[in-house]
Amino acid sequence: MSITYHLKFRKNLEQKKELTQLINEYKNNILLVSNLYSTQHGYEGGKFQDEYLDIDLKNSSQISFDLLQKDAEPHYWKTMLNEIIHKITNDIYPKEDYFFDFQGDIVYEMREKGVIKKNSIDKFL
Repeated sequence: MSITYHLKFRKNLEQKKELTQLINEYKNNILLVSNLYSTQHGYEGGKFQDEYLDIDLKNSSQISFDLLQKDAEPHYWKTMLNEIIHKITNDIYPKEDYFFDFQGDIVYEMREKGVIKKNSIDKFL
């Protein structure tokens, strides 16, 4: 079973060349970053703080991040993943609402209506 994190957007987006460059820049044998892909049946039902979200992300886009080496040093790959997430959300798609989650179970961070919220109970780093 793989360990997968997701960056889910509320809208269906086009892959920008900056995203492709970023993915190529971070190619390694620890973390596999997917291209932006669209889904017609997207959903966010993860836990954020003390509540479970129930958000239909129909016709939206997302990016998957698969941990390839489960024995990799956690601080190293989490720092790298956090850096990638924030380059995508702050530099490439700065105005798009998103959810950053772990396998759909825990939402670590989200932006809704332009406001970024971080989970203070279940923290990523």
